[in-house]
Amino acid sequence: MASNRRIGTETSETRALLLRAAGELMRDEGYAQVTSRKLATKAGLKPQLVHYYFRTMGDLFAELFRQVTEDHLGLLDGAARSDDPLARMFEISCDPTNAALQLEFLALANHRKEMHALIAAFGLELNNRESAIIRAAISARGLELARATPEELATIIQTGARGLAFAGRFNTERFSHARDAVIGWLRMLAAAR
Repeated sequence: MASNRRIGTETSETRALLLRAAGELMRDEGYAQVTSRKLATKAGLKPQLVHYYFRTMGDLFAELFRQVTEDHLGLLDGAARSDDPLARMFEISCDPTNAALQLEFLALANHRKEMHALIAAFGLELNNRESAIIRAAISARGLELARATPEELATIIQTGARGLAFAGRFNTERFSHARDAVIGWLRMLAAAR
């Protein structure tokens, strides 16, 4: 049964502050540290305000995930319009800060089953958008793919980028060199005719 208690507005600056603080806590300390008390302390607010803006912590995590994924998809849309869409797409997915947050969402899904559907839907949309970028880049250069579909390449590029991003948190020099090498390969592919 849904609660009839009042909930703060979605456009509130306080709500936005709570979401930013939740993202920082989750990224820096892990999802388990995102409690209403720690979140309120980080945001400089009273703990009751967390539940004024979000009925449950599950609602807060779902909204944070929605925001993070919308931002990521917006960056991909920009990459599609860039001069170097393949390299830009890889760079976006290779961001260690964002990768850490996404890893925490995956871990959170082990304890909050409602996150599974959100993550699956995002994964499908992510693959669709990245596949479209690959398809357009290959087509614009008059190239054909042998042995792999754009969807498969998107999965390979995404997986490689995430792996590098996760490792980049611990070995920045190797991460940097490997990232630059892949970007170089993608730029060579983009320049091919």
